[in-house]
Amino acid sequence: MKTKIFTLMILFCALQLTAQHQMDPKMIEMIKSKKVAFITDQIGLTSKEGEKFWPVYNQLEKERMVLNDKKRDLEESAEDKTAKTEEAYRKLTTEIVATHMKEAKLIEEYNAKFLSVLPAEKVLKLYRSERKFRSYLMQEMRKNDDDKGKK
Repeated sequence: MKTKIFTLMILFCALQLTAQHQMDPKMIEMIKSKKVAFITDQIGLTSKEGEKFWPVYNQLEKERMVLNDKKRDLEESAEDKTAKTEEAYRKLTTEIVATHMKEAKLIEEYNAKFLSVLPAEKVLKLYRSERKFRSYLMQEMRKNDDDKGKK
């Protein structure tokens, strides 16, 4: 279960990074607002629950983004054309894995925080709704790409 959650969170973060670096800020804000509405609906958040939940969730997203930026920077540093030694590559892989581990610990920490503000059933719905939102977003992106190709 933890592995599945971790994998899903990694995929979501990768999607966020791709979206953030290729879209304008207005598009990012639109996606964020759609995500808030989608998750709120899927979880069935009451306004009282939302007041406690969204600040926690938004903080997780900020911390997750910092880790994703670090991973991206590490991965990009491996792609630069300067000659690297085996030792340098080993160090980069170790740093990337350490960043993944930090993210896993972050998710574990925030799981406890979510459980302190929501019933466990709604926390599970949160994880499922994030996956559903990623699928929805991917479908929308494909649809937009198809529409652009037809023009």
